[in-house]
Amino acid sequence: MGMIAHIGKLPIVVEGDFGPVIMTVDRSLRGVLRVQITGEGGHADAALRRWRYNLGLAREAGLRQMLVVLQFSGAMMTEAGFRHVIAGVADLDLADFRVAVVQTRHERLRQDELSTMIAIESGISAGVFSDEATALLWLRHGAR
Repeated sequence: MGMIAHIGKLPIVVEGDFGPVIMTVDRSLRGVLRVQITGEGGHADAALRRWRYNLGLAREAGLRQMLVVLQFSGAMMTEAGFRHVIAGVADLDLADFRVAVVQTRHERLRQDELSTMIAIESGISAGVFSDEATALLWLRHGAR
């Protein structure tokens, strides 16, 4: 995870085995690691690798808030896939993190609402939103 020294205000495209996606990270928002993921969704193992990588970046940077903007096409992940990803993420002890997910595709919003409920049941402070402004408001001021 040596990328931290290179993450500045501008978005940086992250290379790695993260599935058929383009993933960019930046720190242009004070106190927040912003991650944008565009491409084909539905791949649980790739999603888990993305979450672990990005949470590691946030921790190394001393951040406790993450904004994830999703722009997926393709298949939707199954509930079993979500549970697999969230179980793997919950193992990282995220008691001090807040994660806001922005789902830009209306047809995928209910799916991400389900995954958020599963995350909350697993002790992760998470919310799903349809726009970044609302997500940021929740990250900064929402109830824990």
